[in-house]
Amino acid sequence: MDYHQLAEKFVKEMHAKYMRRVNKPGNTPQPWFDFSRELLLSRLLEEIDELREAVEKGDEENLRDELLDVANFCMYLWGKLSLVKNIYDKAEEQ
Repeated sequence: MDYHQLAEKFVKEMHAKYMRRVNKPGNTPQPWFDFSRELLLSRLLEEIDELREAVEKGDEENLRDELLDVANFCMYLWGKLSLVKNIYDKAEEQ
């Protein structure tokens, strides 16, 4: 499996996990819009702690799941920062 295939498979798994989460009542479909940068960072750090616990327990299945959680929160935070950057870039253009 080359890098592109690996990345594509990982993104599909991230998306599937996102869809399971977003379809639960009360969950926001776009956390990168709806949550503050601080909240997203806090949740990312919580997920990193859960990842660490999975590593310490040697729980391979949970480890895979926690890696997806960390990756999703990294993407949400990246999206939030990108949105903010785009807003500032547009303001500077005017």
